[in-house]
Amino acid sequence: MEDNERQLYDRFDSLIARHRVLIDRLCMRRALGDVNRCAELRQDCYISLWHYLPKLRDNANPFHETAWVVWHCRSVFSHLRYRRRTHLFLPLDDNMADTLSYPDDSHLRDTIDSLATLLTPHEQRAFYLMADDYSAEDMARELGIKHRSAVLLRHRIIEKLRQAIVNNEYNKKNLL
Repeated sequence: MEDNERQLYDRFDSLIARHRVLIDRLCMRRALGDVNRCAELRQDCYISLWHYLPKLRDNANPFHETAWVVWHCRSVFSHLRYRRRTHLFLPLDDNMADTLSYPDDSHLRDTIDSLATLLTPHEQRAFYLMADDYSAEDMARELGIKHRSAVLLRHRIIEKLRQAIVNNEYNKKNLL
């Protein structure tokens, strides 16, 4: 084993030794007293700490080191909670696929066109790109804007259309 690798293992072992009680307490609190769930969370925290250990400063004081450990443990908890909320999509079986109707492309295009009337010309162009399944990078390239601007523009368009539908502006214009 190389000397650098051995130092990394030693650094990780000493970090865990110093913060084991804190990590256990955080995991037990998150697991609501479930010992098995706590063990799983602890393992995920250790993996995260091992993964990000090279980014921890060598000269970090105890307060910053503790804050770093807490931050990464809470990040693990947050990611696990987010993954639990996501839906798992199951493939359709043959019987179910036969009963579902495929949307008519002309009706879909009419709906997109009517929604686009609620937007400015620049937003309309971006909205049509979104409807054609362009990624944010492709939209940015096509519109001549930065990637971050394209992401924000997509978000603003979606929010604007949501608000219009919630406020019933969409139906008021008899666009459907």
